[in-house]
Amino acid sequence: MFKNFGNCLLIENLEKSLEFYRDKLGMEINSHDGKFVAFKGISLAVFQKDEAVAMFPKEHMGNGGGVILAFQVDDLNKACGELKSKGVEFFEGPKETSWGQKVAYFKDPDENIWEISEPFEEK
Repeated sequence: MFKNFGNCLLIENLEKSLEFYRDKLGMEINSHDGKFVAFKGISLAVFQKDEAVAMFPKEHMGNGGGVILAFQVDDLNKACGELKSKGVEFFEGPKETSWGQKVAYFKDPDENIWEISEPFEEK
């Protein structure tokens, strides 16, 4: 029914978000048009809320923090170390869950939650 077309986070401040996504997470910009930026190699874009009102009223955009973005990495401890060295603050983990998955969590400048994990292998 659904096909992955693209994911777009509505943000408050493009410059602050670019510093986070580009400089801390190492994402490369694919396209940049006004207050909209799409990233290379990942189905993710950011769009500043005050410009996104061309699509629908801001009252429907929420206050951030209502999204969890989950991505896998090959080595969780290494990825966490690299991100911490760039100023990313983790609020949970890295840890192993009761079901055996290794995960860690941090937030972007708009309080959206990011989960990074190693591929889960059932034991």
